[in-house]
Amino acid sequence: MKAVNPFRNRYASAILLMVCQLLVPLASSAETGDAVVQIRDAWVRETVPGQSTGVAYMRIRSKESLELIEVKSTASKTAELHRMSMKDDVMRMREARAVAVSPDREVELGPNGTHVMLVDLKRPLKAGDSVVLNLSFRRANGGKLIVPVRAVVKSMAEEPMHGH
Repeated sequence: MKAVNPFRNRYASAILLMVCQLLVPLASSAETGDAVVQIRDAWVRETVPGQSTGVAYMRIRSKESLELIEVKSTASKTAELHRMSMKDDVMRMREARAVAVSPDREVELGPNGTHVMLVDLKRPLKAGDSVVLNLSFRRANGGKLIVPVRAVVKSMAEEPMHGH
């Protein structure tokens, strides 16, 4: 009986490659081994049908001075860094150009402060799904570091809405 080599068939090879990619989780840190950037607790709030924006939160830690300068997502047309503040009992939200990340000090992108807005969602975000975020950091030497993150979508009932 002759053995079949699955790599001889283009389609079988493509399927095998896709399966392997699904089995390898996205890194939540850059420059693995002695990671420069570590991302923890990345999550996105569930949306309702028709909602065009979403919000993502996470904790960022770095071993060097960085600035988070851009976020891109497969779930939305654009993603923006926003800062929320309260003044005279009025919530204000402004786009942030960058978020400083100091060495060995955790930065929280959370519901009551700086966060990521996902603008023009491509589909509703359902609890249990995940969203890919690509975080772009500027290094002190001017170089760029991109960190892919997989954020889980949490139910609205699981997390309070805060200002959103």
